[in-house]
Amino acid sequence: MNRWTEEFATHRTTQTLTVGLRLDYFNTVASKLLSKFFIRLIALNATINWYYEKDDEEIKEAGEDYKIMLNYEINIIERNI
Repeated sequence: MNRWTEEFATHRTTQTLTVGLRLDYFNTVASKLLSKFFIRLIALNATINWYYEKDDEEIKEAGEDYKIMLNYEINIIERNI
């Protein structure tokens, strides 16, 4: 992901970037990696969409936590499957 964001930043012109995340589970290591990835996305002024399953409050709250910690607009979107 890091290489991809670097390449996007280098070659972008007026393109916008939207990233959608759909997680079933993540742990502490993944959380740290996601934080670093989000910082790169914020530098690119990306739109971040955080999807969660209707009954998965843990994943929903994690997205809300990132939104607060990073002080950045993250769209928290419920998926009805």
